[in-house]
Amino acid sequence: MIRVAVIAGSLAQAKRLAAILSEDDRLDVVDYRVSGGGLAGVADVFLVAAPAAGDSLPRLRPTVVLSDSTEPRPLGNWLRAWLPMSATPAEINAAIVAAASDLVVFTQIQAKRLAARDHPAHPDEDLPVEGLTARELQVLRMLSDGLGNKEIAVQLGISDHTAKFHVAQILGKLGARSRAEAVSIGIRRGLVPV
Repeated sequence: MIRVAVIAGSLAQAKRLAAILSEDDRLDVVDYRVSGGGLAGVADVFLVAAPAAGDSLPRLRPTVVLSDSTEPRPLGNWLRAWLPMSATPAEINAAIVAAASDLVVFTQIQAKRLAARDHPAHPDEDLPVEGLTARELQVLRMLSDGLGNKEIAVQLGISDHTAKFHVAQILGKLGARSRAEAVSIGIRRGLVPV
């Protein structure tokens, strides 16, 4: 069982959260307190609800925070999840179980922000693209397999000249300067399965 200590802005809120947590067989609420009170040393995970700006959060055990603050603190080390106050009991319980397992929990919004920060959009993704024909998509996928114009021509039963024409059309429509760049753009845009 995961031992949980609940710290909240009011005793009523702490009792309500403790009651929610006690319905999960994986969790054992060992203490619930009002912010600023002493902390239970036997807890595996702390659940802190609506911390005030000056509150010091527990830093010795994994902590899950419920807050409507738009500026969550960096997750990791002791802070394992920063959930909105509107989180469901299932989400809160899952975050506590994950924190006890040494995992960090992100909401969808946090994950999207993190992904956008770590992987900025490529400049070519915002450019409008003329649609590729079914044959051009087929040729693009063959390019991704490393086939040359002659191999493409043989597999499709077309002339070398026509294969070369399709490759040129693909490069032009995608704004690519090389076959490799065309494949890279195609992968990023979901035109080429990975």
